[in-house]
Amino acid sequence: MYCSRCGTPNDDSSKFCRSCGLDLTATTPVGAVKTGQQELTEIDMVREQLKEEYDILDELGRGGMAIVFKARERQLERDVAIKVLPFSLAFDKEFVERFQREARTSAKLEHPSIIPIYRVGKNGRVIYFVMKFLRGKPLSSVLAGRGALPPAEIRKILVDVGRALAYAHRSGIVHRDVKPDNIMFDEHGQAVVTDFGIAKAATGGKLTGTGMAIGTPHYMSPEQARAQNLDGRSDIYSLGVVAYQCLTGQVPFDGEDSFSIGYKHIMEELPTPRLDSMEKRELFEIVKKMMAKAPDERFQTADDLVGVLEAGGYVASGISTAATRAIPSLAATPRIATAPTTPLPRATGAPPPGAPPVHHKRSAAAAILLWLAIVGVVFGGGGFYAYKKGLLAAAGLVPGARSDTTTHVAAAGSDSTAPAATDTTSATSHQPRDTSHVAPPSLPSGASGKLVLKGLPPGARVTLDGRPVTGRQVDVPPGNYRLVVKAPGYDQFEQEVIITPGNPSTVQVEMEASQDSGGGPCDQPGPAYNQNHICFDTPPTPLSATFIPVPADAPIFPRQAILLIKVSSTGSTLETRVFSQSNVQTFNDQAVDMAKILRWNPAQKNGEAVDAWVQWPFQPVRQ
Repeated sequence: MYCSRCGTPNDDSSKFCRSCGLDLTATTPVGAVKTGQQELTEIDMVREQLKEEYDILDELGRGGMAIVFKARERQLERDVAIKVLPFSLAFDKEFVERFQREARTSAKLEHPSIIPIYRVGKNGRVIYFVMKFLRGKPLSSVLAGRGALPPAEIRKILVDVGRALAYAHRSGIVHRDVKPDNIMFDEHGQAVVTDFGIAKAATGGKLTGTGMAIGTPHYMSPEQARAQNLDGRSDIYSLGVVAYQCLTGQVPFDGEDSFSIGYKHIMEELPTPRLDSMEKRELFEIVKKMMAKAPDERFQTADDLVGVLEAGGYVASGISTAATRAIPSLAATPRIATAPTTPLPRATGAPPPGAPPVHHKRSAAAAILLWLAIVGVVFGGGGFYAYKKGLLAAAGLVPGARSDTTTHVAAAGSDSTAPAATDTTSATSHQPRDTSHVAPPSLPSGASGKLVLKGLPPGARVTLDGRPVTGRQVDVPPGNYRLVVKAPGYDQFEQEVIITPGNPSTVQVEMEASQDSGGGPCDQPGPAYNQNHICFDTPPTPLSATFIPVPADAPIFPRQAILLIKVSSTGSTLETRVFSQSNVQTFNDQAVDMAKILRWNPAQKNGEAVDAWVQWPFQPVRQ
């Protein structure tokens, strides 16, 4: 038996929905309707009501919100699919409106990858609409049979669905329930989007109460799990979950109930799967961008996503420019460079044809000795003086070296070399230096120093001489630097630091709270709370169960209540707010009273207990 409120399947003997607690005895299943001694089934009732126009052939599938039949249209002699509202819901105005909204919404959208609607109607108790019959399977059946799919096949699915969503979004419609069950394949193998049952036009009214999250938990975006306003970027996130499942064979976030799954979508980082090919790893980078926690960090439109996929995020010779611009991490993917088959001509000093190219080795040796000489000067008695005079900057060892000094040293490789460079070269070879095959200089081993930062607040941004650095331990070349640390809710921290080779330089960052600030990013819950684990690594958990007994004779069985609770570093409740209300106000009050006296395992950040906010459900149980 399916719950008429949330669609959760329950045992036929269940009195209450195991997900939302709805009293299932208040609805009468169709099986209870009998004609004489013979049970009258849904297919019999539909067949009887629609027999003038359609031959009902078979049941294709059912869910909590609809039953789909395969039928033959008599007049046009074509196979169609008929979607019927379950009779137990025919008296519920909300579900009738939702069902008819799906038909109206889908009928407005004419796109090759959106299933077309032929007709909407009502005949007796049968509320239905007729749509194209797709001969292929849903993506969920394909994944059930094959597990994971190859990257090329996933890309085609994403392009087909992405184009459909882009078209719907331009029409002001957000699907809100993108999942493998709602992606079908036609006889040509093209992916088609179905089931706009909870889609909502930008100007349309709500079908649900305030604060109620509607959708399928495994595929919800973080903002959808929070029951916030949605736009097309929410569909992109949900499609990213589908792509992750196609790539790995499993959904990224799972749990015992919808709350725990939604919590993971909001709080937990996307798991990184083990992928055995470069093509899969590059496709995963696209999925990561689709599933960014913050909508502003995703593809901003489905057209952008399709553009990257069609540009070829992966090609045999490298990554496309479009994909690299959209996903910077792809540009960092290591590649094996192929050497040119024909040597590049040299400007001067070319040997006669057929001469052995021994000068290449001598030129490389000359370059190595030149850099060893520079390092010797640096770490000799005049090293610090050389740094101050800009010689290290000229050699390219210090970030941000001036372009004019760098050009001067580069010119030392030509025939008009500086005296020191000329002497060094002549000691190894009497031929002019060849720089065409010499690799750019790198920092010698052991020449760098280490900067260790302690006491960084959450969300801190660190720069050295205006250049951003990440991490609490940073390897940098020796020298003097201006360290600047900025963090939300704090005054800026500045300090001059001296980095010496081989020795760590530790800086204790002590920042004062800003007087005109509303607090740091971890003071109040919100859409950006604990992004990238800036507030805590592990959330608070209660030391006891949060079940609230309900009398057996209670006239209404309450839904669960979800509270926002601030837990102290000592494990006590500091503040409590109702995040998702129960349908019974007294149950909300009981949940708040229980939360105030709860004891907790506090949140942990870098191994230390910290104050933190957490969403937690309080479940009703019958006495």
